[in-house]
Amino acid sequence: MTASTDRTVTGKVTAACLLSATATALTLLGLYVLAWWPSGFPTPTFLEFRADYVADLGNGDAPWWNVFADSYFVFGFGIQTAAFVVLPWVVAIRSRLHWLSAIAVLASIWEVIGVKGGSLIFTTAAPWLGPLAGVLALIGWLLARSARRSEL
Repeated sequence: MTASTDRTVTGKVTAACLLSATATALTLLGLYVLAWWPSGFPTPTFLEFRADYVADLGNGDAPWWNVFADSYFVFGFGIQTAAFVVLPWVVAIRSRLHWLSAIAVLASIWEVIGVKGGSLIFTTAAPWLGPLAGVLALIGWLLARSARRSEL
């Protein structure tokens, strides 16, 4: 491997790690810190909304496909949190553990399904930080894979 190739690989891996760390920060901010609704709403944060949402499950005649949205609020957000916390350490790894990054991307898609299925309207930008983090995770993973292929 030449010096310029080595710098390119190092640059791609560094960028992948920075993107995945940014994705983790966005996910954690969106789920646990920032308000999902402007002031004046009774449940401004995700965890407060989640508690009310889960308490109301089964109190209506919802169509079967709501299970995808409902499951995000029951346990999917925990899977998403875990996937994004692990992401910076596995995105550029040389072993097959890099595939754990796919869980973060899929969990972000699951969040979109939950947010759309939960009929979340008039929200702040916080619910959409998770999907943005998923895009960053995917770009980071693609950069890391490109760098690892260059090493071969």
